[in-house]
Amino acid sequence: MIGQDEWFKTICQSYSSPPVYLGGQKLPAFPSDTIQTNTTGQAGVKTLKEGFVFYQDCVETFLALGHPIRSDAKLMDFGIGWGRIARFFLRELPLSNIYGVDVVSEFVDICKETFNSDNFFVSTPFPPTTIPANSFDYVVGYSVFSHLSEKACKQWMQEFHRITKPGALVAVTTRGRPFFDYCESLKGKGLGGYSDALSVMFTDFEGARKQYDLGEFVHSNANGVTGGGAMTSEFYGETFIPEQYARNAYSDIFTLERFLFDPTRQSHPILFFRRNK
Repeated sequence: MIGQDEWFKTICQSYSSPPVYLGGQKLPAFPSDTIQTNTTGQAGVKTLKEGFVFYQDCVETFLALGHPIRSDAKLMDFGIGWGRIARFFLRELPLSNIYGVDVVSEFVDICKETFNSDNFFVSTPFPPTTIPANSFDYVVGYSVFSHLSEKACKQWMQEFHRITKPGALVAVTTRGRPFFDYCESLKGKGLGGYSDALSVMFTDFEGARKQYDLGEFVHSNANGVTGGGAMTSEFYGETFIPEQYARNAYSDIFTLERFLFDPTRQSHPILFFRRNK
C-alpha cells in the first residue's frame, strides 16, 4: 500500500494535473475552486491538507481502537460535500465501498460525476434515510456536527446506530472551545459577512463558555451563521459539543472512545464513538 505522505502528494497531483490513476482506478476529479472555497474557505492543496489531517487521525485512531480499516469494509461519509474527505479513503477501500450523503443535491451530483459512482445520496435534514440497517463499518463526518442542532445530532446518532454494524466506529467533528475566543475576537473588525455574524452569534460569549465547561451542548442559529439554501436555521448553525456531553448523551447506543483535540494540528475536535452491541 502506498505510504500516507506519498498518498497526499498523489491526491494533490489529481487536483493540479489530472487525470491521475492508482491501481488502474482514475482518482476523483474536483469541482471548481469557487465551489471549494465557498464550502471550505479555501481551495486546492490548502483545503486538502485540512481534510488529510482528519483522514490520518481517523485511520490511526481506528487502528488504535482495534478496528483497522479492512479492504472489505464499508464507509459512509456523512455530509460529504464535494468529496474532499471521502477521496482519501480510496487508499484503504475500493470505490464501491465508499458512500456519501448530503442535504445539498448539487453536492451529491458533483460526487456522482467526479467519483463516477452512484453511491451518493441526497438526505433530508433529519433522518431516517433509506439506507439498509447494519450496512457500515465506519461513519465519518467532517465539519457537520460542528453545525447541527442538538435535536439533529441526537437523531443522526440514532440513525448511525441503525445503519452501522455492531462495534462500528463513528468519527465526527465539532467546534472546539478556542472557537469561542476566535469568534469574540472578530467583534468590531468590520470584516463583513460570516465573520461579522460569528462575532455576535452569542450575546454573552462568557455565558456560552460556562455552558460548555459545565458539559452542556452549545448551539447558535443566529442570523448569518446558518448555511443558507438547504441549511436552514431549523437544524443548522454553529455547534460546540463538550466531551462530557458526548460521553453521556448517546451512551445508550454509542460509547465515546476518544475525544481528540490538538489545536496545533486539528481545526476541530474529533469525537470517536463505538456502536454498542
